[in-house]
Amino acid sequence: MSGKHDHKPFEGHMHDFEAHVRAVEEDLEYYRAKRLEPRIIHLIRLGVVTFYDLLKARAALKRTNQFFKLQKLQGKNIEARVRYLEEWLDEYVKGIALVSARAVEAVDMVTEDNRKERGDYDDFFKIKKKEHRGTLEERMVNLEQDLKDYQELLEVFVQALINRGWSTRGELEQRWKTLHEKREWAGGKIVAKAWTDPEFKRALLTTGREALREMGVHQGKVGKLVVVENTDSVHNFVVCTLCSCYPYDILGDTPWWYKHDIYKTRIVQNPRAVAKEMFGLDIPANKEIQVRDSTSDVRYFVLPQRPDGTEGMSESELANLVTVDSLIGAGEALDPGKLSEAEISQVAPEIPRVRPD
Repeated sequence: MSGKHDHKPFEGHMHDFEAHVRAVEEDLEYYRAKRLEPRIIHLIRLGVVTFYDLLKARAALKRTNQFFKLQKLQGKNIEARVRYLEEWLDEYVKGIALVSARAVEAVDMVTEDNRKERGDYDDFFKIKKKEHRGTLEERMVNLEQDLKDYQELLEVFVQALINRGWSTRGELEQRWKTLHEKREWAGGKIVAKAWTDPEFKRALLTTGREALREMGVHQGKVGKLVVVENTDSVHNFVVCTLCSCYPYDILGDTPWWYKHDIYKTRIVQNPRAVAKEMFGLDIPANKEIQVRDSTSDVRYFVLPQRPDGTEGMSESELANLVTVDSLIGAGEALDPGKLSEAEISQVAPEIPRVRPD
């Protein structure tokens, strides 16, 4: 119906513990079996490190007790335990990215090498992923142990690279610091790929986090990620009426207005008026408006419509047309007709609006 909007208020913080735990299980096995271990095996084949190097590194680390310390969280609040697992997974994924980047630089490794090694083209080489069974409590205990074991392998690999002279502890610590200070904005790349790759777009709208994981984008602490599409008949807005839940690991820093009570209240009550008053969007009366309420369990972001006149543009050029606002529904992708060729190729992702004085 024209002018329709729906909204299902959220009544609390994390409720769907199963979704969060399942997401950690799936992401952990993905990054172990498809990112870390294939790369280690490939570097062993090249002689960058050997199995003997790994054994010596593990023995040295064990003597000095430098392994990641597992906090005892049994008996704590279940939400705190789930958050701890998510935080640990984030550190593990960042660690893989750090050491992978350094190893790739050292041996000029290309993406195709990793795809071959992880069995994308030959099932014989695929590393089996662990199956997770039992009660939620049992699975959380198993995840804590898995994270400890997988982190240990990562640290052993790092130490082996250092021992072989491929890096230094100081260099890796500096890179680690930079990695934590930098918040990557992947929204533009995601949208550009969806605009140009119909198969990826279908996967993105259907599976959300799984499609992004295959693209190499880690979603962070999200139980379920839902991508909704703006079309000629539907316009979506994203809000968090409870607090300010937002997939910042994908979209970058949250715009100030997203956290403001005026937006959180009025976008639900009268989205068409808010679209006009706050963002200058004239949404036709015959276009349906959907207001999506992000929660601790489910995060949303919007796939904006591709602007006219963008045929033949590269993915990098298309990515520069995507703004933070357009991924929340508070704006549209930039019109290339209003930008020069230089601006299209060089414009940076939009910085969220600064709160006026």
